[in-house]
Formats: sequence, structure tokens, C-alpha cells
Amino acid sequence: MRHYLHIALVLALLGTVSCRKDFLDVQDKTSILRQAYVKDLATTGEYLNGIYIELSSNFYSAATIIYPDLVADNIKPVAGGSLLASHYSWNQLTDNEQMLRFDVGAQNANGLWLSGYRIIRDCNFIIETIDQYRSQNPARADDFKGQAFALRALVHSVLVNTFAQPFSYTANASHLGVPYIVSSDYRQTISRASVAEVYSKMIEDLGSAIQLLPAVSENTLFVSRNAAMALLARIMLAKGDFSAAKNLAAGLATHVPAMKIEEGYPSRLFTLEEKEALFQLPPAAFGHDGATYTSLYAAYYFSSSSYFFMPTDDVVRLLTEDARDVRSAWVNQSNGSWSITKYPAGVVEGFPIPEIAYYQTVLRSSEMYLVAAEAYAQLSNEDSARFYLDAIRMRANSYALPVNATGASLLDSIYKERRKEFAFEGNRMFDLLRWQRKVFRSDESDPSVKELPFPSNRAICPIPLSDVTTAGLQQNPGY
Repeated sequence: MRHYLHIALVLALLGTVSCRKDFLDVQDKTSILRQAYVKDLATTGEYLNGIYIELSSNFYSAATIIYPDLVADNIKPVAGGSLLASHYSWNQLTDNEQMLRFDVGAQNANGLWLSGYRIIRDCNFIIETIDQYRSQNPARADDFKGQAFALRALVHSVLVNTFAQPFSYTANASHLGVPYIVSSDYRQTISRASVAEVYSKMIEDLGSAIQLLPAVSENTLFVSRNAAMALLARIMLAKGDFSAAKNLAAGLATHVPAMKIEEGYPSRLFTLEEKEALFQLPPAAFGHDGATYTSLYAAYYFSSSSYFFMPTDDVVRLLTEDARDVRSAWVNQSNGSWSITKYPAGVVEGFPIPEIAYYQTVLRSSEMYLVAAEAYAQLSNEDSARFYLDAIRMRANSYALPVNATGASLLDSIYKERRKEFAFEGNRMFDLLRWQRKVFRSDESDPSVKELPFPSNRAICPIPLSDVTTAGLQQNPGY
């Protein structure tokens, strides 16, 4: 299945967005195009390719990755920088602005909401229609349907993390989550589900995906059964189902071991040679009708030519505390300023912007080791927790001594390692929220941006105003 088939169709689908009055409850003109185009299993596969292109070019834009580290304590704007300034100051503004992607110049995350729900409706269309073509190739049809279920869960997981408080915010997760949309029909009434309901539906979707997806797949550019199981492990950990999380994560760690130094860790992360990758997105660049469409991954804004964001002093100290740790190379100091150098440049030859010519890894097995470590620690199986923790620690630094911490100190060691391993990959704020920890920026002197307590209304993004006023969705408190 080729990844870039029928880009013109995708652009036509994307081009209909500007006339929409709100994101969720207005006629979606793409339905006319997709129903006319998708006529068999082959065109369904091409339509699915278009969903992956939108994931690369819009949903996982630079701001999607930068935002969770910026509103927490891993990334900050350069001096005088204005991009994502309202997010960094926990002062997002509600408005009706509609964008195809989460833009670094925006004052909120409306573009993430819009892009996410467009992808979700496209996944729903595949789920609704694929069975009528199943006789053409049952295994392939199941694969396509499984991918659609998994992608629907993945996008909802990002949206509920961004626009809702964590699962543990209330005793039964009864607080407001996001709409969980399971239909391509725009005419159906939309409402915000509780966080508990969102998690239940994500788990259900991933269960369906795991049943449908083939047991073995070596192509990391499409969702596989292992990727679906990894996402399920992540969700179970966030839900507090530690037994399910450790079972899934430990199993995946066995089947897809973390990449070793001799296999190219960490230099081959974010490349097709990344042996621990479970799901990756390629950089997207293509032309249509004289225009150029390019995904803007996060490293574009970290590079020397587009230096808008830098690492915080706190995360620099963490990454460089031992020069023998190979992850110390993920930050670099030049002329007195630190920069983020985690992402490789020029991985894809001929790509128009070398700084973002890499593969954005969405799920990798190193996370499964730390999911297992955290879950085992929460279950008081500390020997197993230390085993999985040390596998990541001592992989990065062969001189590191085994951990002997227990109790709360062991959990703190796991939290520290998770911050180091996944720095600048778009996880930090979501981790702090599920741990119920405040944001504290040690290098900030301005008290208004130095500390964000837990809980705080400002820890999550506002619902787009158009869906509040037109679709009747309840706005998040404080906005």
C-alpha cells in the first residue's frame, strides 16, 4: 500500500473546510467527495492513505508536539519570542478561528480540534463502509478497518488529553471529556462525553483494532497490532488500570525490545532504521495547483535557522547531569544559548526543509518499558519495576548503577527517567496531570509563569468558541 497515492483527493477534501461555520455540527462537504470516490477496497485503501497524510501534515504539526512540553517545564520561548506565548503563560484565548492544523501562531488549540475531528469522521466513514467490500479481500479489509479503529482511538486520546482534565481528576472520571464521535454523519447530535466514557470507548476501539489487525506487520508507517496494543497500554496506565498496563507493556517489551546502542540508539531514532518504532509518520511535502503543502514538525522551530523555542534550564541540567549518558546530546550549547538537538536533519533526501526531514515517531517500545516500570511500582512489585527502569537507564548510560530505590523514591526515579527519555516528544504536561503534579519552572523569575498548581483550569485548552455557541458544547471552566 503506497503512502502518497491520490494527494489531489486529500487536498480537495481539506479545501472544503474554510466555509464551515463550526467544527462538529455543520454539513461536511467532504462526504460528497468521499462517497463518489470510494467505490471498492482499493479506493478505500487510497482514502485511508489520505488520513495518514492528514495526520502528518496537520494533526501532528509542530505545535502538537511542542505544546505539552511548553505548557509544562521542558520547553520555553526564546527571549522576545511570541509563538505560542498565550499557551506558555497559561492564558489561552477563546475565539472562532478555524485552522487546518494547530498553528504556533494561534492563541488556542482550535486547529488541533478541527484537524482531529476531521480525521475521526474520515475513520468513521471507513468503518461504516468497508464491510461491503470485504469479499474482495477479507484480510485486507480487516486490516483497513482495524487501522481506522486504532486511529480513531489515537486521535481521541490526544484530544481528551489536551481539552480535558486527567482521568484521576474526579473519583469516577465523571468530569467533562470530549465528544467521542463514532459516525461520519454530521447531522447527528454531538455532546461532550465524560472522561470515563471517552476512555471506555477508546479501549473498545482498540480492542476491535487488535482483533482485526494482522499479527505481524513490519511497516511502521501504518498502525499495526503492536502499535494498537502500545496505545492501549498507555491508556490503561493513564486510567490507573496498572495490572492491564503492565501486562500489555511487558509483553510488547519482549516482542519489540528497546533499541540498543549497537543498533543505533539514539542516533537512529526518528528514522526508518529505528528498531523500536511501533508507529511513525513521514514528513509530508507535495504540490498541488501551484501551491506547496509541507508538514512542519517540531524541530523546524528548534533549528538555528528558525530558533523560536529552547530547552528550559531544568531539563538541560537533567539531560546533561552525566556526560556519559548518550541523551546529553539532545541539547547543545552554542554562544551561550541552549538548543534542542534531539531530532535528526536530512533523514529524507531531497526533502525541501532538511530540519524536518525525519520520521515523527508516535509510539515506541522504550515507552512500554517505562509503562511497565510505573505500573509494577504502583502494584508494589518493585523488583520488576526496577528491572524495566534499569533497562532504559543503563541502555543510555552503561556506567549507571542499578536503582535500589523503593516506594515513593522509586516512582520518582521512574518519573525522572520518563522525563529524560521522552523530552521534547510531546508528553510532559500529560504526565504531570495524570501524576497530579504542579508545573514549576525553576528558571522563570516572573511569578505569573513560574508555577501552575494542580488542579488548575488553565492546564487544559478551551473548546473552540464556535462549537460552544453553535453546537452547544459546554466550555471548559475558566474560559
